[in-house]
Amino acid sequence: MEVTGAKPIAVSKPGLTFGKRLKLILGPDWKEAYLFLLPAVALLGLVVAYPFANAFYLGFTRTTSLQTGPWVGLLNYELLYKDRFFWDSVRITATYTFSAVFFKFVVGMTAALLLHRLKRFATIFTGLVLLPWIMPEVVRAITWKGLLDPIYGMVSPLLKDLGLIDQSIPFLGDPKLALPSVIMVNLWAGIPFFTILLLAGLKAIDQELYEAAAIDGASAWRKFLHITLPGLKYVIIVETLLSTIWTFNGFTQVFLLTGGGPVGSTKIYSIFAIEAARGFRMGTAVAAAMSMVPFLAILIGILGKYMMASQTGRGVSSAEDERGAVGTFFFIIAWPFRMILHLLVELFWVVNDIIERIVEAIGAAFRRSFPHGDDAHAYTRAARRSAMMVGIVAAIVLTVLLLFELIPFYWVFITSFKTNLQNTTFTSVYWPAPWTLEQYEHLLGPDRNFLVWYRNTFLVAIVTPLISTIVASMGAYGLVRLNWKGSRTFSGLILVAYLMPGVLLVISIFQIFAKLGLTNNLVGLMVAYSTFALPFAMWLMMGYYAGIPRELEDAGRIDGCNRVQVFFRIVLPLTKPALMAVFLFGVTSAWHEYLFAYVLITRESLMTLPVGLGQMIIGDVLPWGELTGASFLMAVPVFLIYTAGQRFMVQGLTAGAVKGGAG
Repeated sequence: MEVTGAKPIAVSKPGLTFGKRLKLILGPDWKEAYLFLLPAVALLGLVVAYPFANAFYLGFTRTTSLQTGPWVGLLNYELLYKDRFFWDSVRITATYTFSAVFFKFVVGMTAALLLHRLKRFATIFTGLVLLPWIMPEVVRAITWKGLLDPIYGMVSPLLKDLGLIDQSIPFLGDPKLALPSVIMVNLWAGIPFFTILLLAGLKAIDQELYEAAAIDGASAWRKFLHITLPGLKYVIIVETLLSTIWTFNGFTQVFLLTGGGPVGSTKIYSIFAIEAARGFRMGTAVAAAMSMVPFLAILIGILGKYMMASQTGRGVSSAEDERGAVGTFFFIIAWPFRMILHLLVELFWVVNDIIERIVEAIGAAFRRSFPHGDDAHAYTRAARRSAMMVGIVAAIVLTVLLLFELIPFYWVFITSFKTNLQNTTFTSVYWPAPWTLEQYEHLLGPDRNFLVWYRNTFLVAIVTPLISTIVASMGAYGLVRLNWKGSRTFSGLILVAYLMPGVLLVISIFQIFAKLGLTNNLVGLMVAYSTFALPFAMWLMMGYYAGIPRELEDAGRIDGCNRVQVFFRIVLPLTKPALMAVFLFGVTSAWHEYLFAYVLITRESLMTLPVGLGQMIIGDVLPWGELTGASFLMAVPVFLIYTAGQRFMVQGLTAGAVKGGAG
């Protein structure tokens, strides 16, 4: 279904009323569209647009408090670009981002291909691979900080027992190992996202293409290159760009694992900016974050082209023809990068053709040396042996992948049931002896505010998705189903808001919320969380609305319903799966958000679980038993939600991933 952005021409005709002239200028459904979009515009304007404009201005001031300082022009940028620590953070961010995204794609593609081969238990194995995706980010940090600890962790003892090392390795304490370690943690957490989208794309590829290629004698590698990859083109582009933007803008995981250390070896740009803000150098902090916007704008422009094609039902080429002024600007800016990518792809094909010819020549020589003659049974046996070897290798790779994904969960579980003595004396590393509830008794006792944090998180995680689901369902309907001028432009702005770096906005939002009395206030968190959940929720709802036949609405209008009645009585009941997906995603997002809660909430009685647990892991001596117990209790609700709503959440996450490739 198309987003029908009308392009009326304002003409002056005798007898036209003011209302009819407005319809000619703004589109026939402009009143209803503005009504449906008003709540979304209000929230996005307060929490995204105005803070962005305010942050942009702060970058040109010497601001050292909640009050905006004097104008200094480009001084902040001049000093920033002379700061080698800033350029170190940019280099580290680039290394972290591109390394993590590359490995996530390779491992995610491997996992998707292996899972796609499975005939039995595919659902179970897929669910196991996806488990890290539902783990809250603070729990991931606690888990891997514990696993990689050279004294109390599990990785070093395991490597010792396997005879691979002689002494414990400080993975997060060694400047040479810290960055590869955080890249590995990001890989572990990001595999599910790549796997689920690629798996959905593989299922959509016509199997007859593979059968025809097999008849023509194509090898498995040629099938992968000429059928699988082209069939996954849209999915690969969208997921890679999204993952790049998310990883580039990341903060929580690296901050909780290393704090940017040791000696700045993992200080990505977002940590650099937050440290500058905490040092009351607001202008420098904003300048650092704003300096990343051009790069993000290029990625968002490319991504927007494909996602707009997906949500509107147009092909990519059609979307390019209608991109408009903003789209043309992004197209021009991105052109050099597209040319570089095109050249790299061409180079790959040249190298691949050379390698394929060499392999074919070796294979032909081998067949001449060991001829089978015309013995059909010999060819059959060889084919069976080859299939068996492929199956064995696939089983080994899938087993290693599952162990990599599941061992962290096992460590959290067993450590939470050990005594402090077992944890500190390293007895029974792989199994509690004896089992005990000591850690949970301490955690839930009067010395900890865990239950208070739990209550706060539960309250925020229930209210937030209610607001975002209601507002998103109305706003997305106004964008997709109503005819008014500007719908495509606003859809693009929604995508920009979704991908806006949080570190850029959080400084300005803190200033604004402090003046409004919304800091150290759960209402402030609810407003912020609801707003930042809106763009994703609206894009997901837009995909569902686009698939509803317009004839149903036309029938309702014929029966005398107005637009509002059509929405509530006809369209909304048809989107219950989408509403459930939006709500569940909202719950999980609010449950594990850290950055804004870390900045907006300082009073311990108002902290949410991520911030409360985050402050427990800052220091040298960590209560690993209580931390793993808290992590387990924090992960259980998300796991239950995922189990109950897995079908809706997976459907929501893959919405548009297959449809977009059709263009």
